[in-house]
Amino acid sequence: MEEAAIQIESLLVLVDESPGTKRTVDYVAKVIGRRRGFHVHLLYLLPPLPPELLEFGGAEIPRKEKELVVELRRGQQAWIASAKGSAKPALDDASTVLRQAGLSSSEIDLECSDPMDIRDAAVTVLGQARAKQCDTIVIGGESHSWFRESAGSHLTEHLLRHASNIAIWVVQ
Repeated sequence: MEEAAIQIESLLVLVDESPGTKRTVDYVAKVIGRRRGFHVHLLYLLPPLPPELLEFGGAEIPRKEKELVVELRRGQQAWIASAKGSAKPALDDASTVLRQAGLSSSEIDLECSDPMDIRDAAVTVLGQARAKQCDTIVIGGESHSWFRESAGSHLTEHLLRHASNIAIWVVQ
């Protein structure tokens, strides 16, 4: 008798340095650890680029304008590299917890959002979930505090308001 193909369930887990993320990753590890048929996408939401790295006033001399564009791009790349470097420990810690719970490295993806993406963070998260074919988004109830500062409300609230056809687990 043939064994049925295993349906892979994909989860998008939002990660940052908050205690909420630790609780979230521990919860996901407890729920799906040592079970087959799961793939976890760990996503670290980088804050948007600082305004001074988005654009400059321009220059009247074309050669000077080119130099300023090159300098701006260099500054953006340096900022992004630094932000990704800062995100690495949180992603690595989350991955370690999941591997210790029984997931293999091939069942875990680590990535950072694109800080050049000017869309709302909730739209970015939902877009990532769709692109990765995730059935579930998992977020800590009090994680991603920078979003509250910029948007005036919590990322979780925005996700719940804008999500459709996707489960959202909020871990307190």
